[in-house]
Order: sequence, then structure tokens, then C-alpha cells
Amino acid sequence: MFTFSLLTPSKGDHAFKVSLLTFENESRILADPSWNGIDPKAAKFMELHLQQTDAIIISHSTNEFISGYILLCITFPNIMSNIPVYSTLPVNQLGRISTVEYYRSSGILGPLLSNLVELDEIDYWFDKFIIVKYQQNVTICDRKITMTPYNSGHSLGGTFWLLVKKIDRIIYAPSWNHSKDAFLNSANFINSTSGNPHLALLRPTAFITATDLGSAMPHKKRCEKFLQLVDATLANGGSAIIPTSISGRFLEVFHLVDEHLKGAPIPVYFLSYSGTKILSYASSLMDWMSSGFNNTWNSDIGNNSLLPFNPSKVDLLLDPSELTQIPGAKIIFCAGLDFKNGDLSSKVFSYLCNDERTTVILTEKPPSANVEHGMGLSRGLYREWVKLSKERTGKVVDGTPVPLEKIINLDSWSQEEEVEGPESIAFVNKITQKRKEKLMAKVRDQKRQNLLSTDAIDVEDSSDDEDDEEDEDKKAGEIFDEEVQKEKTRVPLTKEVDELIQHEAFVMDNVKHNMENHLPIDIKVTHKLKPRQAMFPYSAPKVTFDDYGQVIDAKDFERTDQVSHSKIIMEGKKKFDEKKQKWNTNDKTDKKKSQQTNKLTPQEQVNQQLLQKYLDTLHKPMKRVQLGQRSSTSTQLRVRCGLAFVDLSGLVDLRSLGIIVQAVKPYNLILLPDERVSDELGLEQVEKFFEQQQNKQAIENTKKQILNSSRYLSLSAIRDGLSTSTSPLSSGKLNVLVAREDEIVKIGVDSENGVIGLRNFEVNLDDAIVSTLKWQSVGDNYNVAKLYGELVLVNDQESLEGPAQKKPKTLQDYINSNTQFSLKPIESDEALTKHRNDNIFASTNDPKLLMVISNAPRLAIGNIRLPDLKKKLSSLNLNVEFKGEGTLVVNDVLAIRKIAYGSLESDDSGDIVIDGNAGPLYYKVKECIKEMLAYV
Repeated sequence: MFTFSLLTPSKGDHAFKVSLLTFENESRILADPSWNGIDPKAAKFMELHLQQTDAIIISHSTNEFISGYILLCITFPNIMSNIPVYSTLPVNQLGRISTVEYYRSSGILGPLLSNLVELDEIDYWFDKFIIVKYQQNVTICDRKITMTPYNSGHSLGGTFWLLVKKIDRIIYAPSWNHSKDAFLNSANFINSTSGNPHLALLRPTAFITATDLGSAMPHKKRCEKFLQLVDATLANGGSAIIPTSISGRFLEVFHLVDEHLKGAPIPVYFLSYSGTKILSYASSLMDWMSSGFNNTWNSDIGNNSLLPFNPSKVDLLLDPSELTQIPGAKIIFCAGLDFKNGDLSSKVFSYLCNDERTTVILTEKPPSANVEHGMGLSRGLYREWVKLSKERTGKVVDGTPVPLEKIINLDSWSQEEEVEGPESIAFVNKITQKRKEKLMAKVRDQKRQNLLSTDAIDVEDSSDDEDDEEDEDKKAGEIFDEEVQKEKTRVPLTKEVDELIQHEAFVMDNVKHNMENHLPIDIKVTHKLKPRQAMFPYSAPKVTFDDYGQVIDAKDFERTDQVSHSKIIMEGKKKFDEKKQKWNTNDKTDKKKSQQTNKLTPQEQVNQQLLQKYLDTLHKPMKRVQLGQRSSTSTQLRVRCGLAFVDLSGLVDLRSLGIIVQAVKPYNLILLPDERVSDELGLEQVEKFFEQQQNKQAIENTKKQILNSSRYLSLSAIRDGLSTSTSPLSSGKLNVLVAREDEIVKIGVDSENGVIGLRNFEVNLDDAIVSTLKWQSVGDNYNVAKLYGELVLVNDQESLEGPAQKKPKTLQDYINSNTQFSLKPIESDEALTKHRNDNIFASTNDPKLLMVISNAPRLAIGNIRLPDLKKKLSSLNLNVEFKGEGTLVVNDVLAIRKIAYGSLESDDSGDIVIDGNAGPLYYKVKECIKEMLAYV
């Protein structure tokens, strides 16, 4: 049994949301927790769910999929420390930047009085991720579930997941892209070599996907319209404001602009709380991009300035207000897709929106009203663009620029002000106390580990010892081991533990005393309590010798007063700059360049100042004050600029979604609610589309039955082991379900009334049956056999033979999720067949019907490929060759080809037809085809 549900605090409350996938009511997996950034207490309801969670998976690095992870960690640190979290390397690295940006704009990170988390905490929790690669099989939930990530094509490192437990196979694909973009491959549903879906993805139990669909316009045309808007704005001497999701589609849009400018002297500004960190990370993740994109840039690898995501290609500003002092044409990338309160994009918009030459270019649809993340402006701007586009052109087309003129009320918005005096002192004391408590917690954890390791004291040599002391240390360790063993034989273990506790208590008291008095901690805390380590750690300098004796260093004999003080200062500054540069740059630059550059560039200096200003918790504390509370501040924003929208979100369109679903052929399709504004497409339209698709498929199945004849070898239904495609259990039926917050979607063995579904269970074969099976080969990879047996139910005897029940037992008491099915042997095949035929002949009087029954065809199993058939026929000394479009001609007399009756079938799954007159050659070819199949 498999269930899927969307967890929220309450019905209609989308402050926090996470997907829950449950297998057989025992294995629970959480996926993609998201938070709207308003109330940090929104995740309180998750405590009970987290206690039962076995694993967490993260699909993308954007806010819609990862913003709630750190909130769970700081709300329930003890529970989250024991839950494994899985993602790819880019999602892990870019997700850090996304979380930092989101939490800083939400006001709970950085030098704000409302601070709840610091950078080191975010790094700590992201370091606990378990990194996986594409198509890597990972076992989770005590090896009960196999999980495989695949490339989704939506974001760098973004994935969709295949989860397999026994017979349940679930594809969880919340966001994916069917086509290639500037630097990413398309979603890996289809094998690039064969053009067919991956075998592991075929016929899943459920396919979970979102209804946030992209534009049907080709990607190339949308890119052209976007660049035309940028060119028109620059030609007018204006500013092109491009708000993006910093860890998502920003890399795509930035690369398009960078390639289009080709080094033109147009300033490109990038405003984010984390500086150029996102570009530095992306530069080190080239292996996760498409191979064609990598090959394009391999030739220019020696010149860092030409690389696609080089941080030096953008300019940084310490404050968005500096944009008003920079005239002329410019391009501005700003973090914050939704223009919500606290985003740098909203500040950029407020400074430049009253200029007619400014154009705001939206590249993704904003959140819809029911799941809006905060009080963003993007939803209103998008709807205004839709309205003005219809008035101007009569229809809504991507890339249509419209003039925007309106007044926006900002009473509920806030601005940051620096605090001083008691508020600043109280904030510093709070952060300092919090850091002390975290350090003390680490020491207590180390103490617990020491207590647990008292039974196996590690007496190995210290790695800091000199080589010539190894033998001495080894002997000392052996002596110490012997002493410990003697003590264990004479003294109870409790006494040894008590001594260890006293020692640790002494260490803890000294640490606490030094911390309270702001003194340095000069105590080595270790579980290696050897007597030698209780002394001051003295290490004799290593003496080197050559052929002439001891090597003498002239600096040892240099007088101190001969060393210039300025030289000491410069050398110290040089080392400090080198350490500072190493900490603040994560991109892999060339070694030659790092050796030549001994000091930071102007851009790197600004980048450091940005990190200190926005992310350093104790640097100039600030607080947020609502604009409506300040009478001197205007709360109205006058907007007079250009507005345009081009869909570069990298999401699948409706037509492509239908094609992929038809190719994968899931039994159940679960649609997630649409979370973004949609005027033409939405959840209801997607449901209607698949309903029409089902009706069309039913017509095709009927047509297929009419076209079937005795000359066709029926292979179309063999994929499901069924004789007719119109069976209610055949692959032609697709069950479309909708996931809602107040409902649980159930799929599998337990139906709504609790009775097991007979189409979804496992059967264990008795050893007596296995020994009598006669296997037949189907191709080179499969063997099949027919069997007869009696199905025996094995259930919990305590539940069936327990105390007397007042009400009678129902079918659910015997057949439920705990029932095991076993197939026991019965009479032989020949006796069973004879007994069955005798019953049929005894109850039937029609001679024609008796003849049909006695000569009833057996079920053929297998899939014949025409190239394999050609080799088989050639071995019979027949002249066989391909002519026309996949037609196999035998001796220029017979033509063999595969036909497909509808869009659901391909050349690999269609039926074989033999055109030509019946004769010896016809029956010879037919017999050859039969030999390549198995019959039951």
C-alpha cells in the first residue's frame, strides 16, 4: 500500500508545507519542506510526523523545495539530527545560498534583532546531507526501499525520484523540464540513445507531478524575445530589472545575457545578500551541466574571464540606493523573485520604478493567491501585465512590453534601522549567550561519547608525535594497556567510570569559568587519559642533518633589532590577506593566478563588505520597523515604468506532459496543486486534458480490436500479461488523482473499505511447484514458465484465533495488509487440463464452439525485434533485407513489419504483420517467429 499526502498546519493554511510518501504504513519519507517566511512557529505541527519519519529527500535548491528544512532543524534539533537527508551535490551547495538569502530577507538571519539562526548553524545542518548522484541506487528505511535520483532538467542538480518497495514503484517528479535550456539537459525520462523511456521508469504504480506548467512556445523563441526586451531597454538608456530565484533559473538567465553581450561595455549589477557566492559555486559544478555546454567552454579553460559563471562578470553594490546615482543603460539582476518585503529586488524596484526608461522583466510566474509567500508585489505585477497585454494586443503573448503606471501602498512593509544603546547591548548578550550554550552542548556531547568509550580506551599513538618517538609511544601504550587490564580485574568498572566523571567535571568547571570571564580555554579535552598526556605537551624541534652535519639556519642567529618593524607588519598583513582571500572565495581559480594575486581585487573587497554587512550577526545590529508606524516616511510607491513577462521558468508544458505520461504508462497519475498564477492552464485544465486523452485512448483500443485478425501475432497486450487491452486491469486505464491538503491519496493493496485489492499482492511459490517448472527462453534476457497451484492465505493466527468476538468476522479479518499468499501444488497439469476439458465438453453441445475450445490459442509472450528476426531468418539461408521504412523483405516475396494502432504504442511494442501469399515460405517464416516466443 502506498499513500501520498500534503502536510500543512491546517486546511487552507500554507505557511508550511511538505509532501509525505508512506509505504505500507511503516516507511515514511518527507519530501521538499517549504516555508512562507512569515511565522517561524509554523512548523510546530511537524513534531509528531518527524518522530515517525525515516528519511527526507530534497528535489531542488529553490525556496519552494528547501526553505522549510532549516526551520525544522532549529525547531526540532534532536529529532532532525537522527533523520538522514538526501540530495545531489548542487542542491546541497546551492541550497545553502538559497536558504541564506531567504532567511535573511525573512529577518531571522544576520544582524537583526529577530535573529533565530546563524551561518554556522546552516552549514552544520547542510553538512549532514547524504550526497547522491544521478541514477545511483540508494537503499533507505532499513534497506526496505530503493531510491534512485534522475536529472529533472529544471535546476542545476535538480532531481526527480524513483522509489521502489516490493511491487510499488513511485515516480516523484514535482518540477521538471522536457526540453534542453542553455546549459542543462532535459529530464531523463527518455533514453537518449533508443528514444524510449528507461525500463526502470516504465509502468510505475504512481507518477506524482505538479500542474505548474510552462509556456508552449519554443525555448529558442522565448530566449529571443527576452533578449529583444533587454536590447530595447538598453537602447533607450534605461535599466533592465530582472528578479530571479538565485539558486534556480538565475544561472540560465545570466548565461543568456552574458552570451548576448559578448563583452560589450554594458554594466551588469548583481544584488544579493550573499554576494557572488552563487556564481562561485556554479563555477565548480560544471560537471553537472550538459556535456555540450562543457565542451563549448573547455577550449577557453585557460582564461578565467571567459568562463560562463565567472564572478568578475558582475558588479556589486553595498546598497541598492547607489543605483540612483548610476546613470545610463544597465542590467540589474536582483535576488527575490516575488518582490516581497525584505527582498533586495523590492528595494531595487522602489528606487527605479519611477523612471519611464526602466523595464521590469519577469521571467517566472509568481505564487498564486492561496500559497503566496509573504506580501510580494510580483503577483499583482503579473496580473497587471496580463490585463494590459489583452487590452493592447487582444491576447497574452510572452515578451509583450506594456507601460505600467499605478500607486502601490506599502503600509505593511518595513525598513531596517541601526540600533544602539540598550537594544544593541541586549542583542549582543543574547547572541553571545547562545553561542556559549552551543559550545557547552558540544562539550557535553563529547563527555557522553567519552563515557560510552570507556570500555575501549584508544591508546594509539598521537599523530603529532615525532617519528623517532613512535617506538617509545608504542611501548608506553602497551604498558598502559596492561595496567588497564589489571585494574579491570581488581577494581569494578563503576570505580573507573566515577574517576572519569570526576575528571570530566573538573574540565567542565574550568571551561565554564573561563568562558564566563572571557578568558582563553587552555585545557585539552580528550578521552585519552594516559599519564603522559596529563603533562604539558612538549614537542622537541626536529633536527635535520646532511653530509656535513647539522643543518644551520642563518635566521636563528639574526639579531632581533636588525629586523625591520615595517617588514613584520607587511608580512603579517600579507598572510592575513591570503587567509582572508582563501576563506571568502570558493571558486577553483588557477594556481598561477592565486600566486600572482596576493591581495583582494576591488570586487572581492566589496563582496566581503557585503557579507559582513548583511550576514555577520554582531556587525551593527539592526531592527525592522514598519513604514506605517513612521509618519515622516511615505508609504505610497508611485510606479511609472515598463513591464514585460517571458516564461523562462524551465517547466514542462501541457502537451509534453501528456507525451511523457503516455510513454511512461503509469497506473496512477497524482497531480499536485498549481502553486503559481495561471490564467490559461491550471489543475482543472490538466484534469480535463487527461480525461480527453483517456477517451481518445478508448477509441484507439476499439479500433485496434477491429483491425486484429488471425494473421496478426497478438503481442500488444503481452506487456501486461493480459489477453485483451479492454480488460479493466489492462494498461489502457489511467487513474488520475488530485492531491489536496485535507485528503490522503491511497494506492495499492488497501482500498477505501479496508479490503485488500486482488490486483496488487505478492505470492510465494512453494518449493514443490518451483521444482516442476519448465522454463522457456524469451530473447536473451528472460525466462518464463506456466504453473498451476492452489492459493493459500497465511495470516496472523492470534488475530484470527484470539478471544471470541461479539460481531462475526468479515473478509477484512482474513485478507488485509498483513496477509501472506502462498501457492501450493495441486494435481498435475495433464490431469487438470483433462478435467477442465471434460467439464467444458459436458456442458457444451454446439460442435463449432467445441472445435474452437479444443483448438484455443495459447498466450504468446515476448517482443520480437526485426533486426533479431532478420538474423534468425538469415540463418535459415533466406534472402532477408530491410527496405522502405522498417520493412523486412524475405526472398522478395514476403514483407514483415510492425504496426502500432495508436499513440501509446511504438515499434518495440506493436504487432507483427506478414504481407504476402500463403505458401511454404509463409509458414516457414511464421514458424520461425513462433520459435522466438514463449507460450503459456
